[in-house]
Amino acid sequence: MKQFFTGPLSDNARNLLRRMGYGEQRTRAGQISYVKRVAGERFPRYHAYVEDLNGGIQVNLHVDQKEASYEGTSAHAGEYEGPIVEHEMRRITEFVVSLKETTSASSSTPTNEKKKGFWGTLFG
Repeated sequence: MKQFFTGPLSDNARNLLRRMGYGEQRTRAGQISYVKRVAGERFPRYHAYVEDLNGGIQVNLHVDQKEASYEGTSAHAGEYEGPIVEHEMRRITEFVVSLKETTSASSSTPTNEKKKGFWGTLFG
């Protein structure tokens, strides 16, 4: 399942995914992807490829149900659609949107007020 998030984002894709519990993984071809366990075991796990695109990021998410079946291959039982993938993509979307809202809210506050310090706050 693919989802595009428009920029500007509050942080880079690597940090966003790490804050959501994903760990970085380098593939055999040297490509970086991100994985997160669904439960306590190694599999099943969420597997995301992220690409910087037009000032935003595109997340390509699927679930690896099990490890590759044959030595030397990368084929695995993966789910690219369905309720598990949709639920996790919704979680990622909500997280990214919440960060965009807090970033835009904090940037709209007036900054030309002089800071008063501790004593100035207490005594005006």
